[in-house]
Amino acid sequence: METIWLIALCAGAAIFLAGLYAVSAGSAFLVRYRESFMEQARNNLTDMFLFVEPAKLFAMNAIFLAAATLFVWVISGNLLMAGIALLVCALLPNKLYNWLKTRRINQIQSQLPDALMMMSGSMKAGLGFTPALESVVRDGYPPLAQELALVLREQHLGVKQEDALENLAKRVPIMDMQLFVSAVSISREVGGNLAESLKTVAETLRRRLIMEGKVKSLTAQGKLQGIVMALLPVGLVGYLVWMYPDTMAPMFDTWIGYSIIAICLVLEYVGYKVCKKIMTIDI
Repeated sequence: METIWLIALCAGAAIFLAGLYAVSAGSAFLVRYRESFMEQARNNLTDMFLFVEPAKLFAMNAIFLAAATLFVWVISGNLLMAGIALLVCALLPNKLYNWLKTRRINQIQSQLPDALMMMSGSMKAGLGFTPALESVVRDGYPPLAQELALVLREQHLGVKQEDALENLAKRVPIMDMQLFVSAVSISREVGGNLAESLKTVAETLRRRLIMEGKVKSLTAQGKLQGIVMALLPVGLVGYLVWMYPDTMAPMFDTWIGYSIIAICLVLEYVGYKVCKKIMTIDI
């Protein structure tokens, strides 16, 4: 009898210590996640000129994570599905940051030819490079006007023009911006008509954008087919779960079903990436 009580006491102590360790590890993970989230949010949003308080954003993200996980758990009654929903929602902010950054860069790329033509016209009218840049900032539209305004602000703080333009090329890592910076740098080093150089660059970039638009329109059908083929199995499984819940129950209640779901998700992701890679053409 004493041996049984001793074993029970040791087991209870082990469970208690394991619980303390789990709570401590969970608290440390939450602290690191909060710091990483706020630092990433601060840097990404500042780069995109979106000035949002990171603490409020983290609070909104925490509420969204809890609400989405609880909703999936209540609807499905399955802890695995709730865990998957939690993982997807945790990865969602980073995907949203990347989407916003890509969208901003695409807008800058589409605005750059008109801005260069405006600068070329101003310089042909007798203005220097910096006044022409100021006219683009004053009459242009975000986000390109914001980036060029930051170049002017750096120059006012004492940064050399070459360094300010190099910082611009680093913030907007596209070949179009590098061509613009290279044209200005070469013109300052070896001389030449900068207005004509900017006009030539603008015309080249505009023709490139037109060609990219044609390629995107021709490959849009293939990309849509990839999306449809990736979502078709998901819709089919949802329909079967709705119509035949008893038959589909083992897929969400057994380890064999979990393994099948994991394999299907991996194959779905690989298939979508392959279709996207085939339809992506660089110009």
